[in-house]
Amino acid sequence: MMDKSPQEENYSVLAEIYDDVMGDVDYETWTDYIDDIIVEHNPESVDILELACGTGTMALSLEELDCYTITATDASPEMIRVAQQKAERMKSDIEFRTMNFLDLQFEKTFDVVYMVFDSLNYLHTEEEILELHRQVRDVLKPDGIFIYDFTTPRNSRKAIHFLNHEEKVVNRNYRYRRTSRYDEDAGIHTNCFIIEQTDPHTKKTLQTFQEEHRQKIYTQREIETMIKKTDFKIVMAYDGFELKPAHSRSLRITMVLK
Repeated sequence: MMDKSPQEENYSVLAEIYDDVMGDVDYETWTDYIDDIIVEHNPESVDILELACGTGTMALSLEELDCYTITATDASPEMIRVAQQKAERMKSDIEFRTMNFLDLQFEKTFDVVYMVFDSLNYLHTEEEILELHRQVRDVLKPDGIFIYDFTTPRNSRKAIHFLNHEEKVVNRNYRYRRTSRYDEDAGIHTNCFIIEQTDPHTKKTLQTFQEEHRQKIYTQREIETMIKKTDFKIVMAYDGFELKPAHSRSLRITMVLK
């Protein structure tokens, strides 16, 4: 049983099949959206830092725009290993580094720091969220912007209907089952993955792994209250993938801070 903080080595086994699990995610739309935000709020940006980059799909997609110099980090060595393999195949110039986003170690600063796919929701306490903002402040240029999204309680209520009991064979060697539950009183959304490594010929199970991922679900008001305790000011809170203000029915909210 692996029940580790994602700021340590979560996604260890899941890294092998992460791109298949995330196969329905429209990274091209997400990339265009982040680029739109950068053009809108800091159009001269060149040096970009991605936090919680996973297997690097987003960073590699952003690199294709041929506008930015990109550094991408993740706390999971396994995820970074997969990202570096993809980068090598694509002859990418992205620097991928294993790094906890609550302990950023850089000698340079960046025009933009961003993190996507509700990585913020993995932080369960106000102190962790405040520390994230402190870390980013120290690696961000004075006129730089910090972009991140988070999912709302309304999103969790809707998501469990299609995430719970999801099953998929992802390649010749793995299959997984996911259970998803949302404790609204505690504000915790839990996804549990049962991952089976199989023999590609007989389909028999060789090993079984379990990973549990717990996210703290925040309202817009809660996040904005915490931001007021940081050195950042809110430039915009956007609804989903639109350059329109977030509202009470937003499933995902994207914050742009300076």
